[in-house]
Amino acid sequence: MNARMAWRFGRAVVLSCGTVMTLRPFGEGDFDRLISWVRTPDELARWCGAFFSFPLDRAQLVRYVDSARQPNMREIFAAIDATRDVVGHVEISMIWPHLSCRLSRVLIAPQARGQGLGGLLVKRAITHAFETHHVDRIDLGVATDNVAAIACYTAQGFGRVGMWAKAMVADGKTIDVCWMTLTRAAWSTRPAGAAGGPPG
Repeated sequence: MNARMAWRFGRAVVLSCGTVMTLRPFGEGDFDRLISWVRTPDELARWCGAFFSFPLDRAQLVRYVDSARQPNMREIFAAIDATRDVVGHVEISMIWPHLSCRLSRVLIAPQARGQGLGGLLVKRAITHAFETHHVDRIDLGVATDNVAAIACYTAQGFGRVGMWAKAMVADGKTIDVCWMTLTRAAWSTRPAGAAGGPPG
């Protein structure tokens, strides 16, 4: 079996090479770790646009977690690898069950980058959104100059649907946003071995 092929194992996505990605709720014990991953205003802007202000701090994260208690507002997750280390962060927001949701604030720990974990994290979040909320479509917005992120999302099946010029200002810079979408129909018909296909 190809090392990039994946299948469902409980609530995890398991790769044949032994890599496992699971999601658990993001909480106060994760605050300092996440703060340490976002070290500059530019890194913050690339991760979340103008959603948070620099420097990221615990007070902002308390409000962030509190907002997740509102129905259908957002689910916030820490991503765990096979060694039980926290290696990522992801949010599913604007959840309208059986309609749509948004993938937001995807981040891999600096020391864990370059290992393909970003794609695995996105795949895990996609599976959760489609199987738990039964949405028909997952949307996301990404800075048009974030080439690596766009490539990651494209590999997981997202397609570009538009561009919002001058969508926001963060760290004194104007950000153009590329809108991308993955439909349930496209996801469910991809081969099981495809990067963004459903678990086989």
